[in-house]
Amino acid sequence: MNTPIRRLFLISVIMFASLIAMLGYRQVIEAQDLADNPQNTRKVFAQMRIERGLILGSDKSELARNRKEDDLYYRIYPTGDLAPHLVGYNDPTYGQVGLEHSQNSYLTGTADEVEIVNLIDMLTGKEKRGADLKLTINPKVQRTALGELQKLGKSGAVVVLEVQTGAVVAMVSNPAYDPNQLADNWQQLNSDPSAPLFNRATQGLYTPGSAFKLITAAAALESGSFTPQSRFRDDKGEIVIDGFTIHNYRTEPFGEHSFQEALSQSINTTFAQIGDQLGEKKIVDYMQKFGFYEKPPLDLPPDEIMASGRYGDGELLSPGDSMDRVQVASMAFGQEQLLVTPLQMALVAQSIANGGKMMKPYSVESVADYNGTIVKQARPGVWKTPLEPGTASDLKDMMVKVVNEGTGSKTKTSKVQMAAKTGTAEVTGRGPNAWFMGFAPADNPKYAIAVVVEDSDSGGGLAGPVMRETMLSALGL
Repeated sequence: MNTPIRRLFLISVIMFASLIAMLGYRQVIEAQDLADNPQNTRKVFAQMRIERGLILGSDKSELARNRKEDDLYYRIYPTGDLAPHLVGYNDPTYGQVGLEHSQNSYLTGTADEVEIVNLIDMLTGKEKRGADLKLTINPKVQRTALGELQKLGKSGAVVVLEVQTGAVVAMVSNPAYDPNQLADNWQQLNSDPSAPLFNRATQGLYTPGSAFKLITAAAALESGSFTPQSRFRDDKGEIVIDGFTIHNYRTEPFGEHSFQEALSQSINTTFAQIGDQLGEKKIVDYMQKFGFYEKPPLDLPPDEIMASGRYGDGELLSPGDSMDRVQVASMAFGQEQLLVTPLQMALVAQSIANGGKMMKPYSVESVADYNGTIVKQARPGVWKTPLEPGTASDLKDMMVKVVNEGTGSKTKTSKVQMAAKTGTAEVTGRGPNAWFMGFAPADNPKYAIAVVVEDSDSGGGLAGPVMRETMLSALGL
């Protein structure tokens, strides 16, 4: 064999071996990833021959059911735009998102716990059927939260968590969409600048503004250098750190005041001083204690959940990314490239209300086969313990005064004592994002909440009433 033929033979062998290796990798190593890809519509179409399990609210109302045509089952969402970002959709053209995707193995009966039952039934001539999901979502509370945002005509999000368990009682992203109308509205939904398909509750990244002061306050109290009664010098409405001037909201001066008053009146200059004294490491340590820089372990698909933290050029920065004094002081009152999700801030409120224990958030209460037998039951568990109980108690008392004497007066009601923190985050080119987060009842917290309203005014102005009405709905008041 001459040299050119030998070379051609070797090249052909190498190319053939590479092709076999690539096909093997795709069909064996990546087989599960390909099968689970929500854009794999062939798989969705094949599974339409299986009677998919129902998705139920906490009151057992149907959030997703089936309609049969010939030998195929099509999904119907009876509540329309009530909870599409959590429930998701299952469509032969547009794939799967939300719980329809992350819980697909249960809904199609292919999960191990359900497949055994299906196998036995198939041997006796019964058709294969998926398992039903019962969610923690309370449709009444969900409807109230969505209605309050829609009434404002604003984009935003609301997350309500059960304090002792971490169960998601409501998760709203506005604008919403009707998953029953995907085929008719797909192009419009994708071109709409308000991004109705986008889950603001878990994917939306917002500057927290003064809502972040709770993390700074926690770090300050546990440092041993501050108490709620600590006094601060005569505030002039602004302070200079390393040549940079930091202002209070509208440059309002507060004179001499306590740490408690600094939180209730949301005094930027005081928190800038505290951040400067604590330093970068202490604040970042407490951010990580509260779950920043990690995706909360919610039962949605991981790519539908964002981590909170400092971002640069659209990317999450390392917790160890170096900051100068001005950046640290600015971050201490919720600015400086800091971006958070509403879910993360609801978890912050939940952990303060729960004596310092942050629970793992979850939205699937149970999974039952079509005979009604529970095959999977949610087991609440602690995710983080960011605070000592005494610190959580101090913060709770400080947050009560935010409502009774400070910036949180918009949530004040004779029906229940709430504890809260407001936030106003400036956004270039439009109105600020308004935050309101907290819990109730203050003396025995049952529910924690985070609200963000885009293109708004101060935190208390629009977001406060959304929190109040949603909380009253959750408490049945």
